[in-house]
Amino acid sequence: MKSINFWKNRYTINGNSGLGSKNNLLKYKVDFINTFIKKENINSILDFGHGDLEVASKINIKDYVGIDIFEPKNKLGLNLICTEFDKYNGPNKECVICLDVLYHILENEQNYMKRTLDIMMEKADKFIVIYAQDSRDDNFDRLYNGHLYNSKWIQYMNVQNTFECIYEQDFPQVGSTAKFFIYKRI
Repeated sequence: MKSINFWKNRYTINGNSGLGSKNNLLKYKVDFINTFIKKENINSILDFGHGDLEVASKINIKDYVGIDIFEPKNKLGLNLICTEFDKYNGPNKECVICLDVLYHILENEQNYMKRTLDIMMEKADKFIVIYAQDSRDDNFDRLYNGHLYNSKWIQYMNVQNTFECIYEQDFPQVGSTAKFFIYKRI
């Protein structure tokens, strides 16, 4: 798949996830997730798309499993699994997180996106935290190109009847088009 090849190349050449895991956006994501973990007394997380580990290494959780399509040279002592998202068959966790991933799954890869969401819903015992664009906003259909696509992930989640959205961030942070969405198992 084109998106998998893009990210494997990027990590091989650049070794990082880009601007979304640096400076103010990094701090915002880490603070948001750590606050949610504490508030909901979450003890375990499964991270779909650990990326360059900038966020993962700062999450205050003992039971963490990160999956991604590449294996970093330095795992920073984290439990990481190299696999495509829709092929993960490990244990469930209380909370699944998926940050900056869904809008990188391209137009001709939407079946992969749906299978990935299915696995996320299967593996989340309580919550799913997604950081992505609002796929109901048609502006993203025109703005995205190259390695970005307005995957209709919200529309897919809404018809599954296993999770309900309990939180949607009002506006994206400066420097991002993504927002946090929190889903709770029904």
